[in-house]
Amino acid sequence: MAREDTDLPFGDAFSPAQLETGKGEPAELVVLLEMAKKYEGQPDDFDQAIADRFFSDSNEPSVRAKNVRLGMREGAGYGIVHEDLSFTEIGEELYELRDDEESMFEQFAVHILQELHGMKVIQIIEDLMAEGRQTTNANIKEALRNQYGFHVDRTSNHWSQMRAWLAKTGVVNTGIHIYDLDRNRLEELVGVDSDAILELDGLTEEQQTFLRGLALIDPVKPIPNTEVRKVAEAAYGVELPQSKISDLILNPLEDSGYITWKNPSDVTGKPNLVEPTDQFEAEVMKPVLEDISERTGVPRPVLRLSFDEISERLDSDSTHEKGVALETLAVKIGRMLGLEFAGWRVRGQKTGGSEVDVVMDEVDTTFGRWQIQCKNIKDDLETKHVAREVGIARMLQTNTILMVARSGLSGDAKLYANRIMRHENISILFLHGDDLDQFDERPEHLAETLQDEANRIKTLKRLDRRDMVEEGDGEGKMTYDEEEALEEYQEDIAEYITDEEDVQNSLTDFAPDEDS
Repeated sequence: MAREDTDLPFGDAFSPAQLETGKGEPAELVVLLEMAKKYEGQPDDFDQAIADRFFSDSNEPSVRAKNVRLGMREGAGYGIVHEDLSFTEIGEELYELRDDEESMFEQFAVHILQELHGMKVIQIIEDLMAEGRQTTNANIKEALRNQYGFHVDRTSNHWSQMRAWLAKTGVVNTGIHIYDLDRNRLEELVGVDSDAILELDGLTEEQQTFLRGLALIDPVKPIPNTEVRKVAEAAYGVELPQSKISDLILNPLEDSGYITWKNPSDVTGKPNLVEPTDQFEAEVMKPVLEDISERTGVPRPVLRLSFDEISERLDSDSTHEKGVALETLAVKIGRMLGLEFAGWRVRGQKTGGSEVDVVMDEVDTTFGRWQIQCKNIKDDLETKHVAREVGIARMLQTNTILMVARSGLSGDAKLYANRIMRHENISILFLHGDDLDQFDERPEHLAETLQDEANRIKTLKRLDRRDMVEEGDGEGKMTYDEEEALEEYQEDIAEYITDEEDVQNSLTDFAPDEDS
Protein backbone atom coordinates (compact mmCIF):
# COMPACT_ATOMS: atom_id res chain seq x y z
CA MET A 1 0.00 0.00 0.00
CA ALA A 2 1.48 3.31 -1.04
CA ARG A 3 2.10 5.89 1.63
CA GLU A 4 0.11 9.10 1.53
CA ASP A 5 3.06 11.11 0.24
CA THR A 6 5.50 8.83 -1.58
CA ASP A 7 6.84 5.30 -1.59
CA LEU A 8 10.39 6.59 -1.83
CA PRO A 9 12.03 7.34 1.53
CA PHE A 10 11.25 10.74 2.99
CA GLY A 11 14.27 12.99 2.59
CA ASP A 12 13.35 16.67 2.77
CA ALA A 13 15.96 18.35 4.99
CA PHE A 14 17.89 15.07 5.37
CA SER A 15 19.97 15.94 2.34
CA PRO A 16 23.68 16.69 1.77
CA ALA A 17 22.78 20.00 0.13
CA GLN A 18 21.03 21.21 3.31
CA LEU A 19 23.51 19.83 5.83
CA GLU A 20 26.75 21.42 4.76
CA THR A 21 29.81 21.18 6.98
CA GLY A 22 32.91 23.34 6.86
CA LYS A 23 36.25 22.51 5.32
CA GLY A 24 38.20 20.13 7.53
CA GLU A 25 35.07 19.07 9.42
CA PRO A 26 33.60 15.54 9.32
CA ALA A 27 31.03 14.76 6.63
CA GLU A 28 27.42 15.71 7.34
CA LEU A 29 26.36 12.09 7.88
CA VAL A 30 29.11 11.63 10.47
CA VAL A 31 27.90 14.73 12.33
CA LEU A 32 24.31 13.44 12.32
CA LEU A 33 25.32 9.99 13.56
CA GLU A 34 27.37 11.42 16.43
CA MET A 35 24.57 13.79 17.41
CA ALA A 36 22.04 10.93 17.30
CA LYS A 37 24.30 8.93 19.61
CA LYS A 38 24.68 11.88 21.97
CA TYR A 39 20.94 12.58 22.15
CA GLU A 40 19.68 8.99 22.09
CA GLY A 41 16.25 8.93 23.72
CA GLN A 42 16.00 12.75 23.55
CA PRO A 43 14.48 13.62 20.17
CA ASP A 44 13.50 17.17 21.17
CA ASP A 45 17.05 17.96 22.30
CA PHE A 46 18.36 16.43 19.07
CA ASP A 47 16.08 18.70 17.05
CA GLN A 48 17.30 21.77 18.91
CA ALA A 49 20.94 20.81 18.39
CA ILE A 50 20.34 20.23 14.66
CA ALA A 51 18.54 23.58 14.36
CA ASP A 52 21.44 25.39 16.03
CA ARG A 53 24.07 23.52 14.00
CA PHE A 54 22.61 23.70 10.49
CA PHE A 55 19.58 26.02 10.33
CA SER A 56 20.30 29.04 12.50
CA ASP A 57 19.59 31.37 9.54
CA SER A 58 16.36 29.63 8.55
CA ASN A 59 12.89 31.12 9.06
CA GLU A 60 11.73 27.76 10.43
CA PRO A 61 14.77 26.13 12.07
CA SER A 62 12.76 23.80 14.32
CA VAL A 63 10.64 22.51 11.40
CA ARG A 64 13.65 21.78 9.24
CA ALA A 65 15.49 20.13 12.14
CA LYS A 66 12.53 17.87 12.83
CA ASN A 67 12.45 16.91 9.13
CA VAL A 68 16.09 15.84 9.40
CA ARG A 69 15.14 13.46 12.22
CA LEU A 70 12.12 12.18 10.29
CA GLY A 71 14.36 11.55 7.30
CA MET A 72 16.69 9.46 9.46
CA ARG A 73 13.89 7.44 11.07
CA GLU A 74 12.80 3.94 10.16
CA GLY A 75 9.48 3.56 8.39
CA ALA A 76 9.04 6.52 6.08
CA GLY A 77 12.68 7.64 6.21
CA TYR A 78 16.11 6.08 5.65
CA GLY A 79 15.93 3.65 8.55
CA ILE A 80 18.98 4.84 10.50
CA VAL A 81 17.29 5.43 13.86
CA HIS A 82 14.22 4.22 15.73
CA GLU A 83 11.55 6.65 16.93
CA ASP A 84 13.41 7.17 20.23
CA LEU A 85 16.58 8.03 18.28
CA SER A 86 18.34 4.76 19.11
CA PHE A 87 20.21 3.19 16.20
CA THR A 88 18.73 0.53 13.95
CA GLU A 89 21.02 -2.23 12.70
CA ILE A 90 22.13 -0.22 9.67
CA GLY A 91 22.47 2.88 11.86
CA GLU A 92 24.80 1.01 14.20
CA GLU A 93 26.88 -0.20 11.24
CA LEU A 94 27.21 3.32 9.86
CA TYR A 95 28.13 4.71 13.28
CA GLU A 96 30.91 2.13 13.65
CA LEU A 97 32.27 3.15 10.23
CA ARG A 98 32.19 6.91 10.87
CA ASP A 99 35.98 7.20 11.08
CA ASP A 100 36.24 5.68 7.58
CA GLU A 101 33.95 7.96 5.62
CA GLU A 102 34.45 6.19 2.28
CA SER A 103 33.39 2.83 3.72
CA MET A 104 30.54 4.48 5.62
CA PHE A 105 29.09 6.07 2.46
CA GLU A 106 29.53 2.81 0.54
CA GLN A 107 27.56 0.93 3.19
CA PHE A 108 24.87 3.62 3.15
CA ALA A 109 24.69 3.43 -0.66
CA VAL A 110 24.23 -0.35 -0.55
CA HIS A 111 21.43 0.15 1.98
CA ILE A 112 19.75 2.71 -0.30
CA LEU A 113 20.12 0.56 -3.41
CA GLN A 114 18.97 -2.72 -1.91
CA GLU A 115 16.54 -1.73 0.83
CA LEU A 116 15.14 1.67 -0.18
CA HIS A 117 14.30 1.12 -3.87
CA GLY A 118 17.46 2.77 -5.16
CA MET A 119 18.16 -0.04 -7.65
CA LYS A 120 14.65 0.30 -9.01
CA VAL A 121 15.27 3.94 -9.83
CA ILE A 122 18.71 3.22 -11.34
CA GLN A 123 17.18 0.58 -13.62
CA ILE A 124 14.39 2.95 -14.62
CA ILE A 125 16.97 5.58 -15.56
CA GLU A 126 18.71 3.00 -17.75
CA ASP A 127 15.35 2.11 -19.31
CA LEU A 128 14.67 5.74 -20.19
CA MET A 129 18.17 6.21 -21.59
CA ALA A 130 17.82 3.06 -23.73
CA GLU A 131 14.51 4.32 -25.11
CA GLY A 132 15.96 7.74 -25.90
CA ARG A 133 13.65 9.47 -23.42
CA GLN A 134 14.70 12.29 -21.11
CA THR A 135 15.63 11.24 -17.58
CA THR A 136 13.61 13.98 -15.94
CA ASN A 137 12.08 13.65 -12.49
CA ALA A 138 8.63 13.59 -14.11
CA ASN A 139 9.53 10.65 -16.36
CA ILE A 140 11.18 8.77 -13.48
CA LYS A 141 8.09 9.23 -11.29
CA GLU A 142 5.82 8.09 -14.12
CA ALA A 143 7.89 4.93 -14.62
CA LEU A 144 7.84 4.19 -10.87
CA ARG A 145 4.06 4.41 -10.95
CA ASN A 146 3.71 2.25 -14.07
CA GLN A 147 6.27 -0.42 -13.23
CA TYR A 148 5.97 -0.73 -9.45
CA GLY A 149 2.66 0.88 -8.59
CA PHE A 150 4.45 3.48 -6.47
CA HIS A 151 2.66 6.60 -5.37
CA VAL A 152 5.10 9.44 -5.91
CA ASP A 153 3.74 12.88 -5.18
CA ARG A 154 4.17 15.15 -8.19
CA THR A 155 5.88 17.83 -6.08
CA SER A 156 8.10 15.34 -4.24
CA ASN A 157 11.86 15.80 -4.53
CA HIS A 158 12.78 12.72 -2.47
CA TRP A 159 14.59 11.07 -5.39
CA SER A 160 16.83 14.13 -5.74
CA GLN A 161 17.93 13.72 -2.12
CA MET A 162 18.50 9.99 -2.58
CA ARG A 163 20.53 10.74 -5.69
CA ALA A 164 22.69 13.15 -3.69
CA TRP A 165 23.51 10.46 -1.10
CA LEU A 166 24.37 7.95 -3.86
CA ALA A 167 26.60 10.56 -5.49
CA LYS A 168 28.83 10.38 -2.41
CA THR A 169 30.11 7.04 -3.77
CA GLY A 170 30.33 8.07 -7.42
CA VAL A 171 27.43 5.89 -8.55
CA VAL A 172 25.65 8.83 -10.14
CA ASN A 173 26.17 12.53 -10.77
CA THR A 174 24.00 15.38 -9.49
CA GLY A 175 22.87 18.80 -10.62
CA ILE A 176 21.31 18.13 -14.05
CA HIS A 177 18.69 15.75 -15.46
CA ILE A 178 21.30 14.21 -17.79
CA TYR A 179 22.57 11.22 -15.84
CA ASP A 180 26.07 9.80 -15.78
CA LEU A 181 25.84 6.34 -14.21
CA ASP A 182 29.03 4.55 -13.21
CA ARG A 183 28.04 0.93 -13.86
CA ASN A 184 31.37 -0.46 -12.66
CA ARG A 185 30.97 1.37 -9.36
CA LEU A 186 27.43 0.06 -9.08
CA GLU A 187 28.63 -3.51 -9.59
CA GLU A 188 31.31 -3.03 -6.93
CA LEU A 189 28.66 -2.01 -4.42
CA VAL A 190 25.85 -4.49 -5.07
CA GLY A 191 27.84 -7.37 -6.56
CA VAL A 192 25.87 -7.71 -9.80
CA ASP A 193 26.15 -5.82 -13.08
CA SER A 194 23.39 -4.33 -15.23
CA ASP A 195 23.55 -7.12 -17.80
CA ALA A 196 22.91 -9.75 -15.12
CA ILE A 197 19.98 -7.76 -13.75
CA LEU A 198 18.60 -7.45 -17.27
CA GLU A 199 18.88 -11.21 -17.79
CA LEU A 200 17.15 -11.95 -14.48
CA ASP A 201 14.35 -9.56 -15.38
CA GLY A 202 13.80 -11.47 -18.61
CA LEU A 203 13.14 -14.77 -16.85
CA THR A 204 9.60 -16.04 -16.44
CA GLU A 205 7.81 -15.53 -13.14
CA GLU A 206 8.22 -19.25 -12.35
CA GLN A 207 11.97 -19.16 -13.04
CA GLN A 208 12.43 -16.05 -10.91
CA THR A 209 10.42 -17.61 -8.09
CA PHE A 210 12.52 -20.79 -8.15
CA LEU A 211 15.71 -18.70 -7.92
CA ARG A 212 14.23 -16.68 -5.05
CA GLY A 213 13.48 -19.91 -3.20
CA LEU A 214 17.02 -21.11 -3.85
CA ALA A 215 18.47 -17.83 -2.57
CA LEU A 216 16.24 -18.02 0.50
CA ILE A 217 17.47 -21.53 1.35
CA ASP A 218 21.09 -20.82 0.30
CA PRO A 219 22.05 -24.53 0.27
CA VAL A 220 25.63 -25.65 0.93
CA LYS A 221 25.22 -28.83 -1.14
CA PRO A 222 22.96 -30.12 -3.97
CA ILE A 223 19.30 -30.02 -2.95
CA PRO A 224 16.24 -31.80 -4.43
CA ASN A 225 14.27 -29.48 -6.68
CA THR A 226 11.10 -30.53 -4.85
CA GLU A 227 12.40 -28.92 -1.64
CA VAL A 228 13.20 -25.66 -3.42
CA ARG A 229 9.79 -25.72 -5.10
CA LYS A 230 7.94 -26.21 -1.80
CA VAL A 231 9.76 -23.37 -0.08
CA ALA A 232 9.38 -21.03 -3.06
CA GLU A 233 5.66 -21.69 -3.44
CA ALA A 234 5.04 -21.18 0.27
CA ALA A 235 7.17 -18.04 0.50
CA TYR A 236 6.07 -16.26 -2.67
CA GLY A 237 2.65 -17.68 -3.59
CA VAL A 238 3.55 -18.71 -7.14
CA GLU A 239 2.68 -22.22 -8.32
CA LEU A 240 5.62 -24.07 -9.89
CA PRO A 241 4.59 -26.96 -12.18
CA GLN A 242 6.47 -30.08 -11.04
CA SER A 243 5.40 -32.12 -14.09
CA LYS A 244 7.32 -29.89 -16.52
CA ILE A 245 9.85 -28.38 -14.15
CA SER A 246 12.84 -29.55 -16.21
CA ASP A 247 11.69 -27.89 -19.43
CA LEU A 248 10.10 -24.78 -17.96
CA ILE A 249 12.47 -23.96 -15.11
CA LEU A 250 15.61 -26.08 -14.65
CA ASN A 251 16.89 -26.14 -18.23
CA PRO A 252 16.48 -22.37 -18.83
CA LEU A 253 18.17 -21.57 -15.50
CA GLU A 254 21.03 -23.91 -16.34
CA ASP A 255 21.37 -22.32 -19.79
CA SER A 256 21.56 -18.93 -18.07
CA GLY A 257 24.38 -20.17 -15.84
CA TYR A 258 22.65 -19.91 -12.45
CA ILE A 259 22.31 -23.60 -11.57
CA THR A 260 23.37 -27.08 -12.52
CA TRP A 261 21.06 -30.03 -12.07
CA LYS A 262 21.05 -33.78 -12.54
CA ASN A 263 18.88 -36.80 -11.94
CA PRO A 264 20.64 -38.83 -9.22
CA SER A 265 19.24 -42.14 -10.49
CA ASP A 266 17.56 -43.79 -13.43
CA VAL A 267 14.35 -44.21 -11.45
CA THR A 268 11.52 -42.18 -12.94
CA GLY A 269 9.91 -39.77 -10.52
CA LYS A 270 12.96 -39.22 -8.33
CA PRO A 271 13.55 -35.52 -7.64
CA ASN A 272 16.39 -33.84 -9.49
CA LEU A 273 19.30 -32.42 -7.51
CA VAL A 274 19.93 -28.71 -8.00
CA GLU A 275 23.12 -26.83 -7.15
CA PRO A 276 23.80 -23.09 -7.49
CA THR A 277 26.79 -22.11 -9.63
CA ASP A 278 29.48 -19.59 -8.70
CA GLN A 279 27.48 -17.05 -10.71
CA PHE A 280 24.63 -17.39 -8.23
CA GLU A 281 25.43 -15.71 -4.91
CA ALA A 282 22.43 -15.89 -2.60
CA GLU A 283 23.31 -12.77 -0.62
CA VAL A 284 23.59 -10.77 -3.84
CA MET A 285 20.70 -12.33 -5.74
CA LYS A 286 18.09 -12.17 -3.00
CA PRO A 287 17.57 -8.36 -2.99
CA VAL A 288 17.94 -8.14 -6.77
CA LEU A 289 15.29 -10.80 -7.35
CA GLU A 290 13.04 -9.18 -4.77
CA ASP A 291 13.23 -5.89 -6.67
CA ILE A 292 12.46 -7.62 -9.95
CA SER A 293 9.52 -9.55 -8.50
CA GLU A 294 7.85 -6.29 -7.45
CA ARG A 295 7.98 -4.97 -10.97
CA THR A 296 4.98 -5.25 -13.29
CA GLY A 297 4.47 -4.57 -16.94
CA VAL A 298 6.91 -4.87 -19.79
CA PRO A 299 9.86 -7.23 -19.32
CA ARG A 300 12.92 -5.03 -19.00
CA PRO A 301 14.86 -6.64 -21.89
CA VAL A 302 12.11 -5.35 -24.17
CA LEU A 303 13.21 -1.80 -23.46
CA ARG A 304 16.84 -2.38 -24.40
CA LEU A 305 16.88 -4.30 -27.74
CA SER A 306 16.93 -2.73 -31.21
CA PHE A 307 14.73 -4.11 -33.99
CA ASP A 308 17.84 -5.42 -35.79
CA GLU A 309 18.79 -7.38 -32.68
CA ILE A 310 15.25 -8.69 -32.40
CA SER A 311 15.29 -9.87 -36.03
CA GLU A 312 18.57 -11.71 -35.47
CA ARG A 313 17.16 -13.50 -32.43
CA LEU A 314 13.98 -14.46 -34.28
CA ASP A 315 16.21 -16.60 -36.51
CA SER A 316 18.04 -18.21 -33.58
CA ASP A 317 18.31 -21.99 -33.21
CA SER A 318 17.20 -21.61 -29.59
CA THR A 319 13.42 -21.75 -29.20
CA HIS A 320 13.77 -19.94 -25.87
CA GLU A 321 15.66 -17.07 -27.49
CA LYS A 322 13.16 -16.89 -30.36
CA GLY A 323 10.31 -16.79 -27.88
CA VAL A 324 11.83 -13.93 -25.90
CA ALA A 325 12.58 -12.04 -29.13
CA LEU A 326 8.99 -12.41 -30.31
CA GLU A 327 7.66 -11.10 -26.98
CA THR A 328 10.09 -8.22 -27.24
CA LEU A 329 8.88 -7.37 -30.73
CA ALA A 330 5.21 -7.31 -29.75
CA VAL A 331 5.62 -5.09 -26.72
CA LYS A 332 8.19 -2.79 -28.30
CA ILE A 333 5.77 -2.02 -31.14
CA GLY A 334 3.05 -1.33 -28.58
CA ARG A 335 5.27 1.06 -26.65
CA MET A 336 6.17 2.91 -29.86
CA LEU A 337 2.43 3.46 -30.29
CA GLY A 338 2.14 4.87 -26.76
CA LEU A 339 0.20 1.88 -25.42
CA GLU A 340 0.30 0.55 -21.85
CA PHE A 341 1.16 -3.10 -21.22
CA ALA A 342 -1.89 -4.97 -19.88
CA GLY A 343 -0.79 -8.60 -20.02
CA TRP A 344 0.16 -11.66 -22.04
CA ARG A 345 -2.42 -13.90 -23.65
CA VAL A 346 0.11 -16.25 -25.28
CA ARG A 347 3.83 -16.08 -24.52
CA GLY A 348 6.45 -16.85 -27.14
CA GLN A 349 8.48 -19.02 -24.79
CA LYS A 350 5.54 -21.42 -24.54
CA THR A 351 5.06 -21.66 -28.31
CA GLY A 352 8.68 -22.34 -29.22
CA GLY A 353 9.07 -18.84 -30.60
CA SER A 354 6.38 -19.28 -33.28
CA GLU A 355 3.79 -16.80 -32.00
CA VAL A 356 2.95 -14.39 -29.21
CA ASP A 357 -0.10 -12.38 -28.18
CA VAL A 358 0.09 -9.32 -25.96
CA VAL A 359 -2.78 -7.12 -24.80
CA MET A 360 -2.07 -3.40 -24.48
CA ASP A 361 -4.35 -0.52 -23.58
CA GLU A 362 -4.68 3.02 -24.85
CA VAL A 363 -5.77 5.44 -22.14
CA ASP A 364 -6.20 8.99 -23.34
CA THR A 365 -9.42 10.94 -23.69
CA THR A 366 -11.08 7.55 -24.13
CA PHE A 367 -10.14 3.90 -23.55
CA GLY A 368 -9.07 1.52 -26.30
CA ARG A 369 -7.75 -2.04 -26.19
CA TRP A 370 -5.17 -3.39 -28.61
CA GLN A 371 -4.35 -7.01 -29.32
CA ILE A 372 -0.88 -7.39 -30.86
CA GLN A 373 -0.23 -10.79 -32.46
CA CYS A 374 3.19 -11.66 -33.87
CA LYS A 375 3.81 -14.71 -36.04
CA ASN A 376 7.31 -16.06 -36.64
CA ILE A 377 6.43 -18.66 -39.29
CA LYS A 378 7.64 -19.30 -42.84
CA ASP A 379 4.18 -19.34 -44.44
CA ASP A 380 1.83 -16.42 -45.00
CA LEU A 381 -0.86 -15.59 -42.46
CA GLU A 382 -4.05 -17.42 -43.38
CA THR A 383 -7.74 -16.83 -42.77
CA LYS A 384 -7.75 -19.19 -39.79
CA HIS A 385 -5.12 -17.08 -38.03
CA VAL A 386 -7.14 -13.89 -38.44
CA ALA A 387 -10.38 -15.65 -37.47
CA ARG A 388 -8.87 -16.88 -34.22
CA GLU A 389 -7.74 -13.37 -33.26
CA VAL A 390 -11.20 -12.00 -34.06
CA GLY A 391 -12.79 -14.58 -31.76
CA ILE A 392 -10.41 -13.65 -28.95
CA ALA A 393 -11.02 -9.94 -29.57
CA ARG A 394 -14.73 -10.44 -29.02
CA MET A 395 -14.04 -11.97 -25.61
CA LEU A 396 -11.50 -9.31 -24.59
CA GLN A 397 -13.57 -6.44 -26.03
CA THR A 398 -10.64 -5.45 -28.18
CA ASN A 399 -10.98 -2.43 -30.46
CA THR A 400 -7.87 -2.95 -32.59
CA ILE A 401 -6.04 -6.08 -33.71
CA LEU A 402 -2.49 -5.58 -34.98
CA MET A 403 -1.07 -8.67 -36.69
CA VAL A 404 2.66 -8.81 -37.42
CA ALA A 405 3.65 -11.40 -40.02
CA ARG A 406 7.30 -11.79 -40.95
CA SER A 407 6.48 -13.70 -44.15
CA GLY A 408 3.35 -12.03 -45.43
CA LEU A 409 -0.42 -12.22 -45.69
CA SER A 410 -2.59 -14.39 -47.94
CA GLY A 411 -5.24 -12.75 -50.10
CA ASP A 412 -8.01 -14.77 -48.48
CA ALA A 413 -6.94 -13.63 -45.01
CA LYS A 414 -7.09 -9.99 -46.07
CA LEU A 415 -10.53 -10.46 -47.65
CA TYR A 416 -11.77 -12.09 -44.45
CA ALA A 417 -10.42 -9.20 -42.36
CA ASN A 418 -12.15 -6.71 -44.65
CA ARG A 419 -15.46 -8.53 -44.32
CA ILE A 420 -15.20 -8.53 -40.51
CA MET A 421 -14.35 -4.83 -40.38
CA ARG A 422 -17.35 -3.89 -42.53
CA HIS A 423 -19.74 -5.42 -40.03
CA GLU A 424 -18.04 -5.21 -36.61
CA ASN A 425 -16.50 -2.52 -34.40
CA ILE A 426 -13.00 -3.93 -34.84
CA SER A 427 -10.04 -2.60 -36.80
CA ILE A 428 -7.51 -5.15 -38.09
CA LEU A 429 -4.08 -3.79 -39.04
CA PHE A 430 -1.18 -5.66 -40.62
CA LEU A 431 2.61 -5.24 -40.51
CA HIS A 432 5.10 -7.26 -42.55
CA GLY A 433 8.73 -8.29 -42.17
CA ASP A 434 9.90 -5.54 -44.52
CA ASP A 435 8.33 -2.97 -42.20
CA LEU A 436 10.32 -4.21 -39.21
CA ASP A 437 13.61 -3.68 -41.04
CA GLN A 438 12.97 0.07 -41.17
CA PHE A 439 11.97 0.82 -37.58
CA ASP A 440 15.49 1.41 -36.21
CA GLU A 441 16.47 3.86 -38.96
CA ARG A 442 13.03 5.43 -39.34
CA PRO A 443 10.84 4.99 -36.23
CA GLU A 444 8.21 7.13 -37.95
CA HIS A 445 7.73 4.32 -40.51
CA LEU A 446 5.50 2.54 -37.98
CA ALA A 447 3.12 5.48 -37.70
CA GLU A 448 3.16 6.02 -41.47
CA THR A 449 2.38 2.37 -42.20
CA LEU A 450 -0.44 2.21 -39.69
CA GLN A 451 -1.82 5.51 -41.00
CA ASP A 452 -2.05 3.92 -44.45
CA GLU A 453 -3.81 0.93 -42.88
CA ALA A 454 -6.19 3.26 -41.04
CA ASN A 455 -7.07 5.09 -44.26
CA ARG A 456 -7.81 1.76 -45.92
CA ILE A 457 -10.09 0.79 -43.02
CA LYS A 458 -11.81 4.17 -43.17
CA THR A 459 -12.76 3.43 -46.77
CA LEU A 460 -14.12 0.03 -45.78
CA LYS A 461 -16.21 1.50 -42.98
CA ARG A 462 -17.43 4.54 -44.91
CA LEU A 463 -21.05 5.40 -44.06
CA ASP A 464 -23.71 6.07 -46.68
CA ARG A 465 -26.88 8.11 -46.17
CA ARG A 466 -28.91 5.21 -44.89
CA ASP A 467 -26.39 4.77 -42.07
CA MET A 468 -26.53 8.42 -41.05
CA VAL A 469 -28.46 9.67 -38.05
CA GLU A 470 -29.51 13.31 -37.75
CA GLU A 471 -31.38 15.39 -35.22
CA GLY A 472 -35.12 15.87 -35.92
CA ASP A 473 -37.04 19.05 -35.06
CA GLY A 474 -37.05 18.43 -31.35
CA GLU A 475 -38.48 14.94 -31.80
CA GLY A 476 -35.42 12.83 -31.22
CA LYS A 477 -33.44 11.27 -34.05
CA MET A 478 -34.61 10.11 -37.49
CA THR A 479 -33.08 7.51 -39.76
CA TYR A 480 -33.27 8.10 -43.50
CA ASP A 481 -34.94 5.18 -45.35
CA GLU A 482 -36.58 5.64 -48.77
CA GLU A 483 -38.83 2.58 -48.71
CA GLU A 484 -40.17 3.35 -45.23
CA ALA A 485 -40.94 6.95 -46.23
CA LEU A 486 -42.93 5.89 -49.29
CA GLU A 487 -44.88 3.32 -47.33
CA GLU A 488 -45.72 5.75 -44.52
CA TYR A 489 -47.21 8.39 -46.87
CA GLN A 490 -48.60 6.08 -49.55
CA GLU A 491 -52.22 7.25 -49.16
CA ASP A 492 -51.31 10.93 -49.23
CA ILE A 493 -49.30 10.72 -52.41
CA ALA A 494 -51.12 7.95 -54.24
CA GLU A 495 -53.09 10.26 -56.54
CA TYR A 496 -49.92 12.04 -57.53
CA ILE A 497 -48.01 8.97 -58.56
CA THR A 498 -50.76 6.99 -60.34
CA ASP A 499 -51.97 7.85 -63.88
CA GLU A 500 -55.85 7.94 -64.24
CA GLU A 501 -55.74 5.92 -67.47
CA ASP A 502 -53.73 3.26 -65.70
CA VAL A 503 -56.37 3.21 -62.96
CA GLN A 504 -59.21 2.72 -65.51
CA ASN A 505 -57.30 0.00 -67.28
CA SER A 506 -56.65 -1.76 -64.01
CA LEU A 507 -60.40 -1.67 -63.21
CA THR A 508 -61.42 -3.18 -66.59
CA ASP A 509 -59.07 -6.02 -65.89
CA PHE A 510 -61.66 -7.23 -63.37
CA ALA A 511 -64.79 -6.74 -65.63
CA PRO A 512 -66.52 -9.95 -66.92
CA ASP A 513 -65.94 -10.88 -70.57
CA GLU A 514 -68.93 -10.24 -72.89
CA ASP A 515 -68.67 -13.82 -74.17
CA SER A 516 -68.98 -15.36 -70.73
